[in-house]
Amino acid sequence: MEITLEQVERLREKADVSYAQAKQALEYSQGNLLDALIYLEEQGAIPRPGGAYYSTREQTPPPPPEPEPEQAGLARRPRRFSFRALFASLRRWLVDNELEVWRRQEPVTAMPVLILVILLIFAFYVTIPLLILGLFLGFRYRFSGPDLDRDALNDVMDQVAGAADSVGRQVMDELRSQQDRRGADRDEDEEEP
Repeated sequence: MEITLEQVERLREKADVSYAQAKQALEYSQGNLLDALIYLEEQGAIPRPGGAYYSTREQTPPPPPEPEPEQAGLARRPRRFSFRALFASLRRWLVDNELEVWRRQEPVTAMPVLILVILLIFAFYVTIPLLILGLFLGFRYRFSGPDLDRDALNDVMDQVAGAADSVGRQVMDELRSQQDRRGADRDEDEEEP
């Protein structure tokens, strides 16, 4: 049987082999694509799926390969470091998660954590005082998103906001009491002459 260029190209699409290897396999299998693939697997030109054996001929399959002693105890291979996975994880943490700003149980704004990180890096001396001042003015902060929307984290943020609120009230009460005392002292000074 004559092997055509189309048959060789079709086999090369299925198996990563050279033109000569594909033509030889097709000649051996008399143009049958499946038999040619099996022939290439048997010759070791293409990898055989683990434990798989295919044949159109009546033969008994070879015994499955025994695991090597050093690999038999290993359940799985350790993960290899991947920059792609690292950048995907960073993107998910920094872009998909947000810092929400609330006041009086209503959302004011939300920004990606990436913006917060950039502000903390490049404008640390402005960002931290503004966040703290916001706590004293009644603003509350919470994280939302697939990775940071955790009750424990947001409960801590609420506790900090509650503590800042109570300190702010104590300061305001103290200022009012001092102002009342000064006003009473002025009233007494005005009545004495």
